[in-house]
Amino acid sequence: MWPFDLLRKLSRGPDVGETFRHFIGCYLFGFEAEGEQQPTYIALPSNLEWLEREVRQYLQEFVDEHPHAGEVPAIQATLADLPQRLAAHVAGGMGQPFLALPGVNLFIRKGMRERRKENGKYAE
Repeated sequence: MWPFDLLRKLSRGPDVGETFRHFIGCYLFGFEAEGEQQPTYIALPSNLEWLEREVRQYLQEFVDEHPHAGEVPAIQATLADLPQRLAAHVAGGMGQPFLALPGVNLFIRKGMRERRKENGKYAE
């Protein structure tokens, strides 16, 4: 049975929070701007609580830095019910942008990253 499990992990990567060798499954949080070929990654959290904290911090910093921007009402509405929106987005397959703003789409996807090592041990 374990060869099939190994092939599954190698072909699609570990699930969020699950480890495989020196990798861990995580959420990819970032944005894609119009005209840019590569997305910009903001955070790679390995659980939903950490994802919520990172999204809240990023959106709140945007509102604080750009209080008169036209996108602020949409961002404030997202911040008001962020846990529910994140849960619905994660449960929905994450194919659509998490938040679509003029010229930029914030996304949350599943992926994997290398695990951190501290004093010779993995720390997550």
